[in-house]
Amino acid sequence: MTAAEKLKANLPVAMTMAAFMGISWYIAVELNVRLFLIFKQGLYFWSCALSSWGIILQPLCMTLFDFGVLKQPWVAMVLIYATWWIMVVPQAVVLYSRLHLVIWNRQHLRYVLYMIIFTVVFISIPTMLLGIFAVESRPPMLHAAGTQAGERPDVVHANSIWDRIQVSIFFVEETIISILYVIETRRRLQNLHTLGERDHNIYKVMHHLIYANVFVICLDISLLALSYSTHFYIQAAYKPCVYGLKLRVEFSILNRLIASLQNSTHLFSTTPSAHQHSTAHNLESRNPNWRPIKPLDEITLNTLCVEPSPSRPK
Repeated sequence: MTAAEKLKANLPVAMTMAAFMGISWYIAVELNVRLFLIFKQGLYFWSCALSSWGIILQPLCMTLFDFGVLKQPWVAMVLIYATWWIMVVPQAVVLYSRLHLVIWNRQHLRYVLYMIIFTVVFISIPTMLLGIFAVESRPPMLHAAGTQAGERPDVVHANSIWDRIQVSIFFVEETIISILYVIETRRRLQNLHTLGERDHNIYKVMHHLIYANVFVICLDISLLALSYSTHFYIQAAYKPCVYGLKLRVEFSILNRLIASLQNSTHLFSTTPSAHQHSTAHNLESRNPNWRPIKPLDEITLNTLCVEPSPSRPK
């Protein structure tokens, strides 16, 4: 009995895979609708779009190969790893593109960009090449099927180890960006509080931001734990679902932040009061990294949204 036949006979696993695939597709389609209705075609738009398309295509290619529809292993591996790259790599770019709203130090932004470039060159590309090369021995999807004649266990084992390493590295990368985002957003919201924004609004935004990022980190931890287990088929179907949920949470976070920043730019749409001038001067003298909210910040918001509005749905 082939691995595809064994999978077809394992109804619980097959149904679980179908459920995760359905969730992934639903989220990805909804994200595409929101993208084309809300956001302009910039870095954030295209990184979200690419990742959402990967969320649709990656489980499709995996399912076609797992159930024996795609017969050629090399073709299947190229499709699987190409769609994996489209799904995973732009996710970090999504996180990076929103940092421009809260980080004023361009040097820090460059460090984040260098980290993303490093993972693209030294992590994602070796993952694709090693995974495709391992098909010469045995397709990665058949790891649980047992040893076959003519295979090279060393290549299969190396690919299995590297797959877990790359999942861990991408987890660390996205966690670093998320923590940096929370810290910088907190600083910016503190500035709004100093300039007269209500405590209630600031606390609501911060709580929403923290809870959302904790939820994303929990999703990454669950994916990391599953990747170290022996449930390969479940893990392969669960990963696109996790990335879809993370993108959906990103929309919620960004919409909330945009609404808050639009309110802050409105504070300075008219001539600032003497108290605001005095407060800004005192803070800037104590902290060289502090910068008051200016109407120019609206330009940054306009690069994201077609029609920025605080009442935009979440």
